[in-house]
Amino acid sequence: MNQTPRIFLMLLGATLLFHITLNYMDKNIADFETVPLPPKKIKKINSNNPIIKVNAKDRNTWMLVEFTTGKTIQISEREAETDKIGQANWDLGFSRTKIISNGGKTNPFGKTGIINLGLVNFDDVKSAPKTGYVQDHRSLGNLINKELAGWYNYRTRTHNIESKRNVYALKLNNGIFMKMRILNYYCSQKDNECRSMLCTREEAACLTIEYVLSQPGSQQFLDTLHVKNIQSQKNLIE
Repeated sequence: MNQTPRIFLMLLGATLLFHITLNYMDKNIADFETVPLPPKKIKKINSNNPIIKVNAKDRNTWMLVEFTTGKTIQISEREAETDKIGQANWDLGFSRTKIISNGGKTNPFGKTGIINLGLVNFDDVKSAPKTGYVQDHRSLGNLINKELAGWYNYRTRTHNIESKRNVYALKLNNGIFMKMRILNYYCSQKDNECRSMLCTREEAACLTIEYVLSQPGSQQFLDTLHVKNIQSQKNLIE
């Protein structure tokens, strides 16, 4: 039996159904436009130590963070050049890839200092150095801390930022010591996933930071088991 007529009728029916569907969608396009897209799946960054996530998307403001309390204050670039920056309790300030500390030229009355320990195992850092903490200075008119200035790699092919994951020792404004490591820069993607694709600016500047505080009066960092009971393990600062 010749199958050609049957195949022709099947193709004709499929074409007719396709056009009916298109016609229906065209007349009811508003219904399809208002259907929300599924939420973007956010890649979680895990650590056995406390993690804090800082929203530093606004390039015209600084997000100031006090790590011992988790409190923040957002100030403008202009306010950062006034006495207002010295009236708040904070340790580090974030604006996109830029990071400042509460000391030196940023705030002469602040006491925060930083040491870049390099690419070492985070959990192997058991105590903070006694001396050598660097405060902010001014370079070409910009506030900068040289220990933190090179915390990331910039990939020219995809224009993405990727943390070097260096470990930093800090003497905070209240005298407590802290070690920290920047784990990630993007809000919903991991840094290394942006090596092969373009991650947009809207997805950037949500810094994920791993940190451990010392006990007051001590330079020793608690081990992970004690840290879980004392410090908040997951915080989102916006």
